[in-house]
Amino acid sequence: MVCFLKPALKIFAITIAIVWAALLSPAVTHAADPPPAAATPAKKNSGGIPNPVRTEHEEPVNVTGQETIYDSKTDTFVVKGDAVMTQGGSVLKADEIDIMRRDHKARAIGHVHLIDPEVEMWATEGSIDMINETMVLQNAKILAKQNIYHLEGKQVIKQQGQTYEVKNGFFTTCGCEKGTPSWSINAQHMVVNMGHTGTATNATFNVAGYPVIPTPYLVFPADTDRHSGLLSGREGQSGLRGFQWLQPYYIAINKSSDATAAFDIETSQRVGGLAEYRLVNGKDDYLWADGAFYNESLRSNANRQNDIIDGQIADPHIPVDRYGFIAMTRQHITDDLIAYGDTVSVSDSLYLREMDVWTLSRGFIYGLGATNFGSTTNAPSDFGLLYQFNDAYARMQGTWNQDLIQPQQFALQRLPDLTVSGRKELFNNLMFADYDAEAVNFYRYQGIDGGRFSANPRVTLPWRLGDYLNGYGMVGAQAVGYDTTGRNIRILPVGTTPAVSAANSTCPGGGGVQLTFNNCATLSPFSNGGTTGRLIPYAKTGISTVLDRVYDFQWKSIEKLKNTIEPFANYAYVPRIYQGNLPLFDQTDRLNARNLITYGFTTRLFAKLKAEAPEETTTDATPTEAITPTGDSNVGPFHEDALSNSLAPRGGSITRNGDHSTELGSLTVQQAYDVSNEIAPGGSKVSDVEGLLNIYATQLATLGAQLDYNPRAHSGITFANASLAIQPPWSTKGSQIYLGKALQGSFIEFAYNYASRNATVFPATNRNAAQFVSGRAYTDVFDRLGIYIAPSYDLADNRNLSTEYGMRLKSPCDCWAADLGIIDSTNPNEVQVQFQLTLGGLGSVGRSPFGRNPFQTRGLVGSPTGVLPNY
Repeated sequence: MVCFLKPALKIFAITIAIVWAALLSPAVTHAADPPPAAATPAKKNSGGIPNPVRTEHEEPVNVTGQETIYDSKTDTFVVKGDAVMTQGGSVLKADEIDIMRRDHKARAIGHVHLIDPEVEMWATEGSIDMINETMVLQNAKILAKQNIYHLEGKQVIKQQGQTYEVKNGFFTTCGCEKGTPSWSINAQHMVVNMGHTGTATNATFNVAGYPVIPTPYLVFPADTDRHSGLLSGREGQSGLRGFQWLQPYYIAINKSSDATAAFDIETSQRVGGLAEYRLVNGKDDYLWADGAFYNESLRSNANRQNDIIDGQIADPHIPVDRYGFIAMTRQHITDDLIAYGDTVSVSDSLYLREMDVWTLSRGFIYGLGATNFGSTTNAPSDFGLLYQFNDAYARMQGTWNQDLIQPQQFALQRLPDLTVSGRKELFNNLMFADYDAEAVNFYRYQGIDGGRFSANPRVTLPWRLGDYLNGYGMVGAQAVGYDTTGRNIRILPVGTTPAVSAANSTCPGGGGVQLTFNNCATLSPFSNGGTTGRLIPYAKTGISTVLDRVYDFQWKSIEKLKNTIEPFANYAYVPRIYQGNLPLFDQTDRLNARNLITYGFTTRLFAKLKAEAPEETTTDATPTEAITPTGDSNVGPFHEDALSNSLAPRGGSITRNGDHSTELGSLTVQQAYDVSNEIAPGGSKVSDVEGLLNIYATQLATLGAQLDYNPRAHSGITFANASLAIQPPWSTKGSQIYLGKALQGSFIEFAYNYASRNATVFPATNRNAAQFVSGRAYTDVFDRLGIYIAPSYDLADNRNLSTEYGMRLKSPCDCWAADLGIIDSTNPNEVQVQFQLTLGGLGSVGRSPFGRNPFQTRGLVGSPTGVLPNY
């Protein structure tokens, strides 16, 4: 092991200077499980000893050996020769054990070996206080928490609980390695509280036994709860950004709130910082706000120009001072009245696209329903009140949109927006009356705006014919009234060349330039002002059935298979009523004529899982057997959740009468035909054929696909996408040691997307066709090396969008990992180098160049340090 580490010693010596600031901090350097909101502190017993341990040490003491001598004056037993003392689940072995029965103390001499439910210890000599569970060991070695944390010292004093005072020794999480550990913290004096923190004086950080960095004082986590201090930073090198260093500082305010502040510098572009505040008042009451400010005086004009990929947005200007604000909140005023709000506000149209850090917590993005702020075309903000009552709700809301593509003066705002929606049961649940009513005021700086009232009442009659047929009939009407003023908005589509002067146009270049990336919006000379309205009745009906068959299938965890075929047909009628003289704000303003029949089928495959056998418990196991962990054990916060290779499916599940069934896959095929109206280009009344496929048969693979086929004149496929994720059989189950942000387990991901250029924009252009493939894969080559690759290629434009390459050097027992990744991307046009160092049990420093395993669920939601557990 030492020989293998020597080639990597230079890499560690260089990078350790950067990461040492995080290790010196008392902050959590790994993602500890966040505490519950407004949690009550756990009660501890007065002695500081866990109750199970205290109970265990109150049990009788049994001693055996080759020779036993009793001293009545001191009430002492001296057991010599293969001496063994047992008490509860603890076993002490030594050449000699002296038991002072009156004082409840013991002394072990020669080849001392203690096996305890919490730790396993070796020493040359030891003194033990059996009541207080304390001891003093000479030349001791300690393995704690399933052979993960490793302590050695010339003298080790075990205090109450799992606190150890070490003199002239070291601490490491490479407890499974033989010989010199890969890394360790050596010190003249050290105090380690397992499950909390450790402190060391006159310490050095050693790599492969060689001292690298000395420090007079060091505080390090030993699976600690959250508290204030420096967090793991991120470092990288980019051809566009220069060297990037983001260093966050975590502030634990109280049990319900915390905050993070970070300094961020990109040597070729900007310097600034971010701050985030998190508050949880209850199960579903929270406030999460993130703000950032940057100054870009470092940036050259050439750097600015090279970073603008789409020069046809309305405002391609990049200011010197830039800011961003992202927040979300939800608060219960009463049990039925909720106040909420979400906002994304930025200084300029290119802010979200250019930044690679938008929030300081990954869970923030998932809470807003976003996956990548860099690709969004609109920065929305909404706020309002939601009142819930019997089978209905009322909502007062306002929505503000910051358009990142078109001119802001044309952006449509909804201020305010009042909606009432509900359902009423009729005739003893024989029928249902649904209603939706909306009153909204539309506002924009230029263009048509004003008020709109709409109502959509409808009555539904469901019916069922035994176990054979299901159906429904519905009639309703949509009424809309307007009071508007202003000129209409004219849209000039992609692929055209607006022939308008610069003075009268908001198009790129003032007109005369072909629109390649975006449409162009401008004012029309016509207006739809005044008071108008319309009323359109409509009707719908449908019928469906389910045909099923069950097969005995005794294999692995599956007992039976069930296949269903579910044909369906629906009919919708909307009369033809002219609406071209009405304003057009959103989809409510147009209800197109329909005489439409929709038909198709869905087939599903279900599996009934075998009942799990109850766990067998034994009472005659030896003490050693009782405390020996299994290889797959991952109990407690010391461990990462294991990657499962079970054949248990991942689809939706049903539990009925104690039987557990789950869906293995589904396929839906459907098409529509309109008897009277054109529903496709060219005057056709037949729609495309759509197919949806989902397969999640096991936790080893998932597949999703969608296909849209145009049968008119055999035009072919107009849209298709597919995504496949595979966890190979050789994939590891994950480390027993918590590895922070590091990726674990082999996997393969593949995605394909296609859209015909004739189905994207009109007139069609090659630049607006869509066909690209992407992939992501990681595998361990052997126990010390892993490789990663993630390409993305645009087939329509015949160019590479991005490619990521990565390599991992790691310990065979996962007590450390060093990841190096290179990202070559087109938008933004840059090459980045990212590095991450992970010390098992302590956490990660730097930014992961690999992302996460799609089969690894831990950490996908929630903040790694925040108080929000579900967002």
